[in-house]
Amino acid sequence: KKGQRVARIDPRLFLVKVKQAEANLTTARAQIEKDRADLDYKRDVQKRMRELFERNLIAKQEVEAAERDHAQALAQLQLDEARLEQTSAALEEARVNLDYTDIVSPVDGVVVSRSVNVGQTVAASFQTPVLFLIAEDLTKMQINTNVSESDIGVVREQQKALFTVDAYPDRQFSGTVSQVRNAPHTVQNVVTYDVVVNVDNSDLALKPGMTASLSLITAQREQVLTVPLAALRFRPKPAGKDGAKDETARRSASQDVAKEPKGEEPRQ
Repeated sequence: KKGQRVARIDPRLFLVKVKQAEANLTTARAQIEKDRADLDYKRDVQKRMRELFERNLIAKQEVEAAERDHAQALAQLQLDEARLEQTSAALEEARVNLDYTDIVSPVDGVVVSRSVNVGQTVAASFQTPVLFLIAEDLTKMQINTNVSESDIGVVREQQKALFTVDAYPDRQFSGTVSQVRNAPHTVQNVVTYDVVVNVDNSDLALKPGMTASLSLITAQREQVLTVPLAALRFRPKPAGKDGAKDETARRSASQDVAKEPKGEEPRQ
């Protein structure tokens, strides 16, 4: 089923990273509270220094120092708030990586093949490794066939296709052309194009990977007169002198055979 777990990667390392990120987040939040308390203290000091300066009880230098401390405390608070966001993002990343340890099925289907074993190391460098091959719905299948460039001009979508497979030599299957792709494939100077045929496999007779011998019906006529091909190739001999000579020769030959006397049997 969709969302069902089919495998699990060892999550211990990712759990440690999640706990570390949670600890860093707690530290960042505590630092924010400390910065806010320090900012409040520096604000009170700044206010007090201004009042004393207005009463000419302290020098202006002390007021400027208090304002500088207040500005630094405010900047430190903003810096720690940014670090808090970074720590939160790191925790979210660690949790996402932990969720990736559960390999779940993206669709409802049937597991066709399994490429990994228990205890095997799975590493993704430049390409994600294939762990399972899942067929979404075996009752609906498709055929990927190649049509030569000389025939692709008459192939259209929704055309009917008939095909057979080696597993059922006496059974003919049917399908419908769903796609005529434009990307060419050249093999030994032969150009072909991909044609996708959708097939109804309600009885689950067809299996993935079977080889099909396919014919596309590009034109069809009904209620028409059909003539055997041999009738179009028949050519009667013309009646004329040649025909009369042949007939005379046959008649004379038959007369000679009839008049020939019977001879004695040859002796040894």
